[in-house]
Amino acid sequence: MGELKPCPFCGASMEIRSNKYPNGEQYIRPYGWHDDNCPLNHVLWCFDVEVDGWPEEKVAEAWNRRAE
Repeated sequence: MGELKPCPFCGASMEIRSNKYPNGEQYIRPYGWHDDNCPLNHVLWCFDVEVDGWPEEKVAEAWNRRAE
């Protein structure tokens, strides 16, 4: 499994979690406990990784990408 960088806004440690949609389809996404003032605190940051067939390493790569 790929290591995730901390949240770029609040520094929260992140991990990859697996969840299911109400229809039973499974998806994975980066997950962390953000500070109350973090812009990602109330945002579900995810994408349809199940549809795209992304492995955990590719999810980690997408999360870890930082604009220069």
